[in-house]
Amino acid sequence: MDLIELQLSVRTIDILQKVGVWHVEDILEKMKTDPTSMTLALAKINAKDFAEITGEIGKRTKTVLDNP
Repeated sequence: MDLIELQLSVRTIDILQKVGVWHVEDILEKMKTDPTSMTLALAKINAKDFAEITGEIGKRTKTVLDNP
């Protein structure tokens, strides 16, 4: 899912795109390959956007685990 499909602030999208994140799945991949820059980027976004992103990751994780 593209970040722009979520209801995130422009600032949050800008911060995440600067570290190479364009899709929700990219966040998980970045946490594996470059956890430092991803953690710093996530620390810069606002709490509401963080909750939205983690909620979407939770939904996707549940879907993947339910459908092997």
